[in-house]
Amino acid sequence: MFDKLLRELKKLEQGVTVPVQLHLDEKGYIDRQCPSEECRADFKVLRQDWENKVQAHVSYCPICRFEAARTEWNTDAQREHLREAAIAHLKSTIGQAMQQDAREFNRRQLRGGLISMSMSVKPSQLPVLIPPQAGEALRQEFICDACSCRYSSIGAAFFCPACGHNSAQSTFAAAVRTVRESVLALSSIRSVVEAAADENAAENTVRQLLENGLVKLVASFQRFAEATFHDLPNASTFQVRKNLFQNLNESTSLWRNATGKGFDDFLTQKELSELHRFFQQRHLLAHREGIVDQEYLTKATDTSYSVGQKLVVKDQMVLLLAELVEKLAQALLRTSNPNGSP
Repeated sequence: MFDKLLRELKKLEQGVTVPVQLHLDEKGYIDRQCPSEECRADFKVLRQDWENKVQAHVSYCPICRFEAARTEWNTDAQREHLREAAIAHLKSTIGQAMQQDAREFNRRQLRGGLISMSMSVKPSQLPVLIPPQAGEALRQEFICDACSCRYSSIGAAFFCPACGHNSAQSTFAAAVRTVRESVLALSSIRSVVEAAADENAAENTVRQLLENGLVKLVASFQRFAEATFHDLPNASTFQVRKNLFQNLNESTSLWRNATGKGFDDFLTQKELSELHRFFQQRHLLAHREGIVDQEYLTKATDTSYSVGQKLVVKDQMVLLLAELVEKLAQALLRTSNPNGSP
């Protein structure tokens, strides 16, 4: 009775390919997401580069350099889209098979007899597939120095998704520029969010943008300083622990040992103290949701807070941090390449 249905079910058991077109943004970029549970960063890659430059067996997260096969980078929205597409295909295949079986069954029935039987199949409504949308504001676009793969992310990205090359030096300026632009656009952002939601939502959005800006500037400088140091001719003679460049005291000591000059040769004592405080604030935001503890008060020598208070990040602070890391980065480039251009 269900011959067609049984044949289709056997085909499904053997595996079936469901063609699905994932959404691209207006520039032809496809959304990707790091599969590492510790990262989960969102980024984009130009689709032709994802298909032609990214290797099938390995690709890299631009933020944390996590490695995984090319099939493992779908976003949560894309995975749901693919799941719904598979369900829609399954329902369509089974529904059509059952309709055909019903027609065959009905054709075999005798007409005019005492008992009349017929079969009908009413297919269920197929889900409407809404493709995942993309297009966030304040997105930075990058081209890998090594393989020319084109990709983008919100904020700083450090590694090429195709070859894993550390592009920290070429992306540092873009990160500083983007944070500055976001701070200068805060008034417009506040007005838009307040009109769409309410005053509280607008305030929360502005606060989050400022906090993210501070964290991104410190992270961008950390990656920049690390990449620049490793380009020094004598870098291999030093042992550099993980995340050393998050610590300004260790960083300046290492740089002095390698080049003869430390961070205090490039910044005034006041500027260095302010930068040190910003680095400690980044630690609070990244690990304690901005809640002040005794360790912060001790290391940052910040007398404006007490234990248990919430750190308040203002636009002037983020702009000052951008100025300081940019000034220090330019000095490090001049020191590492005295005969070249910064």
